[in-house]
Amino acid sequence: MNILIAYASTEGHTEKVAKHIGTRLSAGDHIVRYHNVRNVSGGLAVSDFDKTIIAGSVHSAQHQSDLELFTFANREQLNKMPTLFVSVSLAAAFPDTREEARGYINAFQKASSWQPSETVLVAGAVKPGNYDWFEKSALLEGDLAGHVNEELAQTREFTDWDALDATVSDFVKK
Repeated sequence: MNILIAYASTEGHTEKVAKHIGTRLSAGDHIVRYHNVRNVSGGLAVSDFDKTIIAGSVHSAQHQSDLELFTFANREQLNKMPTLFVSVSLAAAFPDTREEARGYINAFQKASSWQPSETVLVAGAVKPGNYDWFEKSALLEGDLAGHVNEELAQTREFTDWDALDATVSDFVKK
């Protein structure tokens, strides 16, 4: 099967998620093409693929605008094929903020006019070296404040890789 993995990553964790998915799929004899949506498509035709996985991360309650533009521009082809939207956020990591994370997906779908076949919430990571003062303050004062280390001293991944693998495996079998 020919699978496109289009992604947008701000701090690198969503790119890691996309590459993890692609590595697993390639091991299963699928042909995978990665596409960072920040790059001009260079002749990329979504219709050339059997299935598409779109992955994006959430910052300040929104997915990347480049990802929204990519899905909006390709919505007609995406809406005709099996698609999986992988939404990566810290809010997905905790039971008390998962509903908020689902809201990010709903807002993205509305803005991009794209209705993926399936969606999955994936818990993100805290990467202290990547935050400016504003971002660090937002983490320590927002809904996630009770879940992150106050000093933000070390990188911590919350991603459940086994659950992600199971979701992707089920998606490609359909």
